[in-house]
Amino acid sequence: MKATLEKTSPVKQKMTVEVPSGMVRTARTAALQKVQKKAKIKGFRPGKVPTEVVEKHYGADIDQETMEELVRLTYARALEEVKTTPISRPQIQPGTYLPNEAFSYTALFEIKPELTLDGYKGLKLEKEEVVITPKEIDEELKKIQQSMTQLAPTADETVLGEGHVATLDFKGKAGGKPFKGSEAKDFQVDIGTGGILPEFEKQLHGLKKGEVKQIEFQYPKDYFNKELADQKAEFTVTLKDLRAKNVPALNDDFAKDLGNYESLAQVREAITTRLAQTKENAVKGALFQKILKELSEKNKFDIPESMVNTELSHMVEQLGHEMTQRGQKLEDLNLQEVVNHYRPEAEFRTRGFLILDKIAQLEKLEVADAEIDQFLEAQSKAAGRPKEQIRAYYEKNQLFNSLKMRLLHEKALEFVLSQAKIKGVKPKKKD
Repeated sequence: MKATLEKTSPVKQKMTVEVPSGMVRTARTAALQKVQKKAKIKGFRPGKVPTEVVEKHYGADIDQETMEELVRLTYARALEEVKTTPISRPQIQPGTYLPNEAFSYTALFEIKPELTLDGYKGLKLEKEEVVITPKEIDEELKKIQQSMTQLAPTADETVLGEGHVATLDFKGKAGGKPFKGSEAKDFQVDIGTGGILPEFEKQLHGLKKGEVKQIEFQYPKDYFNKELADQKAEFTVTLKDLRAKNVPALNDDFAKDLGNYESLAQVREAITTRLAQTKENAVKGALFQKILKELSEKNKFDIPESMVNTELSHMVEQLGHEMTQRGQKLEDLNLQEVVNHYRPEAEFRTRGFLILDKIAQLEKLEVADAEIDQFLEAQSKAAGRPKEQIRAYYEKNQLFNSLKMRLLHEKALEFVLSQAKIKGVKPKKKD
């Protein structure tokens, strides 16, 4: 057997494999026997059809089986001989085949491009400084306070107002017609929190349990649902239940009720630490994107189409999962439009993947088993599930190779970041 390799582009190769006649004869004999066992010809028992009769009736099948067997026997050995590693399935193009004579075929496949990276050390980057404002801490405290708020029954004569949670039945029309969402039962409204239109909520004030009221208002002209915008609304509303919110005071007793805290000051400190970590992770993620974008612009190279298509498949699959969670179907979209929309991002990710691969190779970066274990431990804590259960999930779905690659790429990004010249900048003020 002889194999030769030809580079047809920076990411494509053509391998030609020549198979000697002796190997062809052996493969054809095996193919003939395989076909002979399955051959069904009138007048002969299965498996007992004479060779010459099988040859006459199944000659094309035998030839096809022979060629496929020769490719199976020689393809991997040929790759070792020419010292190449395809990243895509080969397109096999058989040459002229004649029984008992030498046979040749070509295999077309993609490879990773050979990169000569420029400028991944000493990048000039701007990093947004992490600032935690008192307002942000207050907002987080308020969320915790709301989560600990309890609802208490109210007397029958209580009138609906601020600090109440109301349970309503309603039925309505807009522009004289019912619409999706115009009717509901046991609908809860947290009064004063902006959960429903102010025009609707304002007219609920003063109601008592069991009362029914006719409400009319005009939907805003800029209402998000264009079918309802600027339409006259008419609703019949019944107040079925009214609960008072017992909101805990923000003091040291509140902190102790949370556990592990002795004072409200300690809670604020813990919130500050958590917010800072969250913002720091977001800032680092933004820096990683800047690194990939800058290196992609500095280093232009062809990228394998098979890798782009694989990334596209993952992105479309993820979109499908997200749509399912929202009660929607991927099949309802124009798939070609989806692919066209995601292709630039898929190409960017593929380019980044190859760049980070090269950096890891140049800097001899590796991922130790202890680092994988540390990642699984963190996942276990975040999910509130045993670490071995997390590990079993990765093993069952054969995700350890992709996990190792992900951690290796994070290491490469961390390395580039450690070599960069970073200038701190103040975060932009939010409106």
